[in-house]
Amino acid sequence: MPIHKIIRKKKYQIGIWNITEKSNQLLRLSKMESIPKFKTEKRIKEFLSCRLLLNELRPHIFINYNEYGAPEANTNDFVSISHSKNMSAVILSKNKVGLDIEKISRKALNLSSKFMSKDIHAPVSTAKATLIWCCKEAIYKWNQKGNINFISDIKIIPFKIKQHGKINAIFRNKSLTLYYEKVNTHFLVYICK
Repeated sequence: MPIHKIIRKKKYQIGIWNITEKSNQLLRLSKMESIPKFKTEKRIKEFLSCRLLLNELRPHIFINYNEYGAPEANTNDFVSISHSKNMSAVILSKNKVGLDIEKISRKALNLSSKFMSKDIHAPVSTAKATLIWCCKEAIYKWNQKGNINFISDIKIIPFKIKQHGKINAIFRNKSLTLYYEKVNTHFLVYICK
């Protein structure tokens, strides 16, 4: 199994998977009886790799989704799930969590007008735009309620990119700390509060 990394801390557990298998291999590993009905092979692999990670972190966990599309576990855990370009990641905790993994690419830079105010982080590199996007996505998932304006509701405090570290943010007047690390060609960002 290409589990890239398992992080077990007192307050949370994170699993990261480098998806190299075909969907039928992941299905066999998952012990599910049939492949879920998704439109693309990529989406099937993302789904199955996340289920395998969740089972690695907490056997017999089952996920449903709330009215806003946020995952909810059948245990007393909060859960957040993300996938991007052959990587998937999950986080479990007794506290509210949000997690995002994103491949460093021009995609975030091209979409930056939808989530960054021009005056705060400009000019910005591809890596920085990706990391800011990940932070805002992690906060969105942590909130679990939708209806967030990524520009006006979430402010990312200026930071310098490293291999890993903390980023401070303000979400609707509430101070938050996010943690990040570079995972190969991706950024992983999470919040547990």
